[in-house]
Amino acid sequence: MRSGSAVAAWVPRIAAWAIPLCIYVVSARRDVWFWDTGEMDTVPWILGIAHPTAFPAYVLLGYVFSHVFAIGSVAFRMSIMSACAMAATAYFVARTVEDDGGNAWVGAAAAWLFAFGAIVWTRGTRAEVHALAACAFAATIFFTLRWYRGGTQAALYAAAIAWGIGLAVHPVLLLAVPAIAFAVVMRRGPFPVAGVARAALLGACSAAVWYLYLPLRSATVSARGLVAERALGLPHGAPFWDYDHPAALHGFAALAGGGDFNIASVLASIAAGNPHGAGFPLYVSELLAELTPFGAAAALLGIAVAWKRDRARAAALVLFALPCVIFGASFPAESDPRRYFIESYFVAAVFAGDAFSYVARSVPRVRILAASACAALALLLVVQNRWIFAQAGDERARAVIAAVQRQTPDDAILVASWLDAPPLAYAAYVEHSLGSRSIAVAWVGDLGPYLPRWPRTRPAFVIGPSNAGGLAGYRLVEVAPHSPVFALVP
Repeated sequence: MRSGSAVAAWVPRIAAWAIPLCIYVVSARRDVWFWDTGEMDTVPWILGIAHPTAFPAYVLLGYVFSHVFAIGSVAFRMSIMSACAMAATAYFVARTVEDDGGNAWVGAAAAWLFAFGAIVWTRGTRAEVHALAACAFAATIFFTLRWYRGGTQAALYAAAIAWGIGLAVHPVLLLAVPAIAFAVVMRRGPFPVAGVARAALLGACSAAVWYLYLPLRSATVSARGLVAERALGLPHGAPFWDYDHPAALHGFAALAGGGDFNIASVLASIAAGNPHGAGFPLYVSELLAELTPFGAAAALLGIAVAWKRDRARAAALVLFALPCVIFGASFPAESDPRRYFIESYFVAAVFAGDAFSYVARSVPRVRILAASACAALALLLVVQNRWIFAQAGDERARAVIAAVQRQTPDDAILVASWLDAPPLAYAAYVEHSLGSRSIAVAWVGDLGPYLPRWPRTRPAFVIGPSNAGGLAGYRLVEVAPHSPVFALVP
């Protein structure tokens, strides 16, 4: 009898993970993309160094995954790694709801509600640091709350390891510290001081060990001359291979510390009560779209339900979510603040699951209906966001690569901004399909000091209309109608 119950309990748990994973795999990007996604398609495969804060755990785990999961293109493999991570995040939604006495099928439905919002779904189907960071954040929440309820020391150690690895994936895990500290202080039952100290040390070590990769790899890259752009006279710290050159102490500090971004401006913006851009109204509108208005209403009801059931747990969950919302709404250097909202959507989905579980407990006759209603909201999101399936066939970045291959000679110098540079780097360093072409990641208007050093025997081209700005002494000539390739002519 117990064995049958255990098997029955695992059916919704598996469904909470497997259904999102299947849909993510079908809709995942198959080829390289622009911006940071293209960078993360490239850097793990070549064991390079990404932009600040370098995300060393993502790079190293991505290297292993992309070589072990040897199916399809490297870009597709990195998309699948994100799919596995985001599906696991959905799984933790279900388990967090279930751990607080929720119905297992309601937990699974809450997981689907989280999984199929447009922001979560798109980030779970492309090479995305935030997918793996969300998984680590979710695991941290799950194990921290399990320990808070009087769980074994192993749960706290698991939370510490998840937090440490997550911090080495993305510093968004720092925003979980207030909630973790609150849950530790509010723990039910005996408080093991020595155990908490060991967990804190374990978390710090689990984060720090990954950063050893950065100076070691930077020194190796420099020694082996793997950065071909050095021949162009460009300084140390080229993207993809050796960003910020962390073999040098100042480079390591700038890279790992996020020195390229003005974090102080975020704190000033928060202190002044002046969030960046649309700020909190943006978050509210995105939340309504991400969970549907009914799902968002259920999350609000779930806060009240959770508060009545266990105030400390409810407060801890809010503390896990709120700093991410404030940071994402206040970061002026962030081009995609929605990524920082993912962790709050996890918490909102948990609260929605709490609300539906409360209905199922209070009125046992409608238990199936409660789970079905939550699942129906998730299905509505799948229908609303079905456009995401089309990205599997999106080849716009591939078209840029093909244009460069056709319209530039083998020894060309390619000047590209951060929009177009990542797919070109993927073609050059992953596929080795750009011959002897060199990539200079820059706005053409910033290259004045370096152009005279380039041999006149090597033709230079600017890639992308957005980068076709002026440069004294040079003009840009479109090589073909509607082409992204412009010849740089003295």
